[in-house]
Amino acid sequence: MIIRTITTGIPYPYSPYQLQRAAEFNTACHTCFTNNGYEVQTTRVSSQTWDDVRQLDTVLTLESDAKALGIDFVNLGTILPENRSTESNLSRVVDVIVQSEILFTTVTITTQAGYISTKTAENAANIIHQIAHQTEDGYGNLRFAALMNCPPNTPFFPAAYWQDTRTNFGIGWQASDLVQQAFKDATNLEQALDNLKTVMEMEGQRIVALAEELAQEWGIKFVGIDVSPAPMGEDSIAYAMEEQLPGHFGERGTLTVAAGITRTLRNLSLPLCGYSGLMLPVLEDVGLGKRGEEGHFNLDSLLLYSTVCGTGLDTIPIPGDVSISQITAILIDVATLSTQLNKPLSVRLFPVPGLKAGEITQFQSPYLTNTAVMQI
Repeated sequence: MIIRTITTGIPYPYSPYQLQRAAEFNTACHTCFTNNGYEVQTTRVSSQTWDDVRQLDTVLTLESDAKALGIDFVNLGTILPENRSTESNLSRVVDVIVQSEILFTTVTITTQAGYISTKTAENAANIIHQIAHQTEDGYGNLRFAALMNCPPNTPFFPAAYWQDTRTNFGIGWQASDLVQQAFKDATNLEQALDNLKTVMEMEGQRIVALAEELAQEWGIKFVGIDVSPAPMGEDSIAYAMEEQLPGHFGERGTLTVAAGITRTLRNLSLPLCGYSGLMLPVLEDVGLGKRGEEGHFNLDSLLLYSTVCGTGLDTIPIPGDVSISQITAILIDVATLSTQLNKPLSVRLFPVPGLKAGEITQFQSPYLTNTAVMQI
């Protein structure tokens, strides 16, 4: 069983004490879960929303401090559309991403009143566009996303941001293999989903028991598991879903299976946090990449699946000559789904400079696969 992330949320990452304690706790968690037979891919730290203006040199010093402490990734939190420091902080995002290696951040484009901030969406689109053209192959957009109605204390990056009365932690697992296991020999979707509930609750209860022991020992609140299957490479959610599809992922029946998985995840008898829904990260999943390259689904298909799944549009390669207005329109489309359906969604787009729709990406990252650039 692979744990994708153990994420500790702290109020103030610029405090040496808080950052060091989070690093020590993450190390203890890594040791505990490894000793109990789990593979822990990363340990991470997330922090609160950007309430104050942060100078670039201060933020980059935070990165060097985190690296020295052995923290894999740090999320600076999300920039909300209604704060007086919003514009100042938005102006720093591109430099933060371009000049760092392990820092993540996000912009929230929906308001607490349930509206879409068009201006913030335009700013987010401009940030995506700039990052694409200032980092190799646009890779920097791995560490930036636009959020819509996303809750705090989500362990998965880039959506993670802390909001609590004290330090806390959550766990995000990989678990596509559990979907494959549950679906493989089931005679129908109903049985497959029953199997999924059983295997996930069994595995989840083991993880929760260990997490609660750590929480008690350290006095750090455990917020739960984001039970979203988080595919990576050959561990493909597309291939797992095809065990209960008449054809390929993206063909008829995909929406029904996606809805069934999400419904099952949200009814697990486990302490849930974050999305706890179906993730479809095209650039992280070999199966999704292959089916996209073969033309079995497109951007509109993914928008449709977003109505019933967990995350929205995640790691989507799009043409490098995309305009800011086109990116803005995509963000607002997803935000509209989010507000209409009252559900958390996010968008992580990868404009790839020099590539057009249908051409194949050439990322060298261990975190990404390669597939055809999507038509927008």
